[in-house]
Amino acid sequence: MKALIDEIKLILNGKFIWIMLIAPLIISSAFGYVFKNNQLNEAPVAVVDMDHSDYSQQLIEKLDADQYINIKYITYNYMEPNSFLYNEDYFGVIYLPAGIEKSHAQGGQVNIGLYVDTALATATTYLRNGVTEVINAENSSVAAGKLVALGVSSAQAANFTTGLSLQTRLLYNPTNNTLMSSVIGFLNTVFLSILGGATLGIVPRMREQGVLADALRRPLSLVLRVVPYSVIATISMYLVMGCLKQIGGLRFEVNVYELWIPFLMYTIALSLLCMLVGWSASNPARAAGRITMILLPSFILSGAQIPVALLPPILQNVSHVLPLSWHFKFLRGLGFRGGDLKYFGQEIGGFLILITSFLLIIFLLMLNEMRKIRKAEKEGGLHTDAVDSTETVITTETVDGIKITKTAPATGANSGTTTPNPS
Repeated sequence: MKALIDEIKLILNGKFIWIMLIAPLIISSAFGYVFKNNQLNEAPVAVVDMDHSDYSQQLIEKLDADQYINIKYITYNYMEPNSFLYNEDYFGVIYLPAGIEKSHAQGGQVNIGLYVDTALATATTYLRNGVTEVINAENSSVAAGKLVALGVSSAQAANFTTGLSLQTRLLYNPTNNTLMSSVIGFLNTVFLSILGGATLGIVPRMREQGVLADALRRPLSLVLRVVPYSVIATISMYLVMGCLKQIGGLRFEVNVYELWIPFLMYTIALSLLCMLVGWSASNPARAAGRITMILLPSFILSGAQIPVALLPPILQNVSHVLPLSWHFKFLRGLGFRGGDLKYFGQEIGGFLILITSFLLIIFLLMLNEMRKIRKAEKEGGLHTDAVDSTETVITTETVDGIKITKTAPATGANSGTTTPNPS
């Protein structure tokens, strides 16, 4: 208990609590505001109309009516698409070839060109979907009109032109919200850096202060030193998720009374992993540099940037050792998909296995450290005994003309041997 109180006092006197609570909150507020409008509607598009016909004008109007397309400029002379896209004034260029009206009337096929700036892939995703929807709808209406002209009823014509109809429902993140992918990944990287930087230096700090040997006599107290850091980090996560939800409109559906369980398990597992990695460092400064040993694998293998399913099988197995991988499963399952905690028994078990494994390794490190300390103390005691047994004090005095040499141990000047020397 004393060790826990000492760690809390250290946290209160330092900057960790302010950095852990304030920095992620500021970052989440900024990102929430910046990425609030995640979906781009009315993307600016230029049209090169080489047909100059009534039908081409009608088609342009239908394209402009789509929510994802804004026909910002129309020219009736040929121009290179690059001239529109160089300065990002337009995100796409649509080419309507000459003879499009004639082909439409005769039932022929004509190719319409769409040039999309994929250097801005996120901004142009819905632009491509919008153009595709308009063209498909136009083809269906044209085909239905021709069938009706041949004597087929409107209902039958609609069935002939549509055939199978696919009804798609996009779940959980239908607008591909950046807050639910890149922003969450970046924020958790910040969390890992701050929490890991603090807990990496616990053991090296105690070693530098000369109190580690005494702390090893109470192993549980040493491990419990990570608890205050984990609790503060859990509170910070609550604040960040609330901030993203209120400012950025993040879709985060979860029972707030259940969320603390996976959050606390994650922060404890991460803190123990950091304590393990920083154990052998001689001082906190050397331990701080080891954060990259946790940060880089977590960023690459946890699913922060790419799904774990896309990784090679061996790396998928390695990702199970990283607390951040399990943390993202809870974030997506509980927060994004709105699942109940009872459906995540496997993930909770994974966290418990991870925490138990880290504790076991730390206790083995404790035993090894205690063995080194005992060995050092034993060697120090033997060296002291050897020095005490060999050090003597030699004195010489003359009594009745006889030189007497006296030898005595350094600790006892009155004991020794007397050797008479004739003068």
